[in-house]
Amino acid sequence: MTDRTVLVVQHVPWERPARLGAVLSEHGIDWTLTTLTGARDEAPAVETLAGLVLLGGPMGALDVEAHPGLAVEAELVRECAAAGVPMFGVCLGHQLIATALGAALYPGADREAGIGTVEVVADGPLGRPGTVQPVVHWHGDVVDPPPGATVLARSPGTPNQAYRIGNTVFATQFHLEADRALLADWLEVPEMSADLTEDGRRRLLSDYDAVAEPIAAAGRRMFTAFAEAITGR
Repeated sequence: MTDRTVLVVQHVPWERPARLGAVLSEHGIDWTLTTLTGARDEAPAVETLAGLVLLGGPMGALDVEAHPGLAVEAELVRECAAAGVPMFGVCLGHQLIATALGAALYPGADREAGIGTVEVVADGPLGRPGTVQPVVHWHGDVVDPPPGATVLARSPGTPNQAYRIGNTVFATQFHLEADRALLADWLEVPEMSADLTEDGRRRLLSDYDAVAEPIAAAGRRMFTAFAEAITGR
């Protein structure tokens, strides 16, 4: 166990840690939510961190001119990687970790939004290869896996839906943190609901209810692996 804090970086108010935060708390891990706007001294020193979580957001991972805080996050990712600090990236966070460590980003390469599936392609917290895992999609850009990463899941248009680096770095393009309450909130956010068709907006919660249990179970496995990486340091 560690007395250090996990830094959870939020990019927009409607992206929240939800299920991820709950699992950290269940493991006795303190976490704090923050937003970085561009000054490196906004972020705590890496040696004070138990872990780093980067949440989602509508901006591009490399759009540092409009969102200078992204450059601070990229620097923090590299410092955490060098120090062995566990990290978890969700959606934009998945892309930020990958690009900070040298991977290529493909803007607008495959837009997925709503309830869908991914295929598990490597043993890990998501399950065994060949497993079809229901997930919450909500992205446009895609990213290559960073050097040294193992891809855990894919979909037809997104070859890198999830990856891990050893037992320290975990990232998902999809939203395992999203519970029903969070999805209901997203439907009220114009920037989010605009990504869905009218039928998609009408069906989102019922589609989620049909697969809520396996999504929650996969989230718990992934977030528990991250929590154990923190407590095992």
